[in-house]
Amino acid sequence: MKFLAPPPRGPITEEVRAGEQVFAEVGCTSCHVPVLSTGANPSAALNRKTLALFSDLLLHDVGTGDGIEQDAAQQNEIRTPALWGLRLRRPLMHDGSAATVSDALRQHGGEAAGVMESYRRATDQMRRALLAFLDSL
Repeated sequence: MKFLAPPPRGPITEEVRAGEQVFAEVGCTSCHVPVLSTGANPSAALNRKTLALFSDLLLHDVGTGDGIEQDAAQQNEIRTPALWGLRLRRPLMHDGSAATVSDALRQHGGEAAGVMESYRRATDQMRRALLAFLDSL
């Protein structure tokens, strides 16, 4: 699987571009880092590649933990999922508890509480643009 390409992005409209800006402004990028780079790898396909994952691949407490300690993860922590291919996945969240992206957003708390407060203060137009952006991934 490591050699499979990421899912292609959906259409990138002006609203999607505006939503990407909202994504950064409200703070989603603190965990869902837009771009990561691989390190040195003997495989040319993986050597120092830039990937638009929209993840930091780290453990965070966003209020949705499953209560299970596993390796380095505490009961309240989950690894930030990559958002590439988000438009093609349902249900969402680690336990499948969110039917829509809006449902998944509403479940964020813990370390994401400040980001969610910024999201709630955003205008309806900004929230629609953010959802359009996420639906393009």
